Amino acid sequence: MHADTTAAEHLTPVCENCGTALQGEFCHACGQSAHNPLHSLRHAVEDVFESFWHLDGRVFRTLRDLFVPGRVAVNYLAGQRMRYVPPLRLFVILSLLTFFVGRVAFDGPTEVNVQRDRGIAEATTVEAVRKREAELLAEIREAQKGPDGKPVVGVQPALVAAEVAVRGQANDRIAELTRPQAPPTRAGAKPVPGAAAGRDPHPERTYTGNQAVGQLFSKDGRPYDPVSNPIRVEGWPDWVNRWLNKRAARMQRNIELLEQDGSMFLQWFFGALPTALFVMVPLFALLLKLVHLGSGRGYLEHLVVALYSHAFLLIGLLTMFVLAGLGAVFTGTFYAVTSGLLQMLVLLWMPIYLLLMQHRVYRSGWPVTLLRYLVLGGVYVVLVGLATLYAVLAGLSS
Repeated sequence: MHADTTAAEHLTPVCENCGTALQGEFCHACGQSAHNPLHSLRHAVEDVFESFWHLDGRVFRTLRDLFVPGRVAVNYLAGQRMRYVPPLRLFVILSLLTFFVGRVAFDGPTEVNVQRDRGIAEATTVEAVRKREAELLAEIREAQKGPDGKPVVGVQPALVAAEVAVRGQANDRIAELTRPQAPPTRAGAKPVPGAAAGRDPHPERTYTGNQAVGQLFSKDGRPYDPVSNPIRVEGWPDWVNRWLNKRAARMQRNIELLEQDGSMFLQWFFGALPTALFVMVPLFALLLKLVHLGSGRGYLEHLVVALYSHAFLLIGLLTMFVLAGLGAVFTGTFYAVTSGLLQMLVLLWMPIYLLLMQHRVYRSGWPVTLLRYLVLGGVYVVLVGLATLYAVLAGLSS
């Protein structure tokens, strides 16, 4: 009897991973397949395709159901978790993909050089500055035209940034030329060097950086300068004031670079958006919890709704980025108009989708759902704007 039992134990296959006795094709303890792909080429091929189709099946099923407002969230909360990609994983993957495509789509080459223009920098009169500015703006508008010579709808944002940079350079130069001159010296007084040339007679007060930053951190009526007029908050520790000046100096440097290359703003913007979204998702879940008090759902359930909501928003942004990026390939007016209409439809569908999703998930009446949606949407838009602004400013000062 004992010999038969021992023989039976030797005949019973065990999992090579955890040693549990197998009762089928997969281990019920750890999930590993009973077939070793190293022992059979057929099993190796089966293992590759099984993993591939299993993963793709979940991805395609998740994306397909995600286009129906609320379906994925409702099924996932009901316990059908194996059918879909987990919400956090889907959100992270779509975030990386969306903003990578966004950077590529809006970082296309432009025919206009947006570096600091020598003609503007060396102009000695306001009229000369305006003339050079008009020439550069004409080049930008020419670059905005399609092959048929007509302005293209939905031009590259880099061209818009170039126009802003040119106007900013011209305004800065005009401000330099129209700076008040030093008052005339008294008879017999020694002239102040530089006064006759219209330069500031007090070089220690001369601001050499970007005027926007200088006015933003102005002190005692004088623009900020990290050396001659630094930021200093009375009563604050020295290390705090040093930190503030370091940040302001970096912002000054980055804004000067932005004036030279307007497309850098888009890089900072797309670099800031993922951070803003990662901050906003848990806040959005908290807002869902607050506006749906008494629903019986915990915070983590609201977080699932928030993640799938933002996953769809990312798909919408991804679609718009792809359409905008294809504008560099299909340059005709027909594609530009069609692309613009499609992007507008995507933008209109996003808030409608979120409304339908919340109605399906929380199953409230339409008046209550609409009221909650408006309150939630208003607060959320403000928070997104603040989070994005903070992320952009943090990027400029880093």
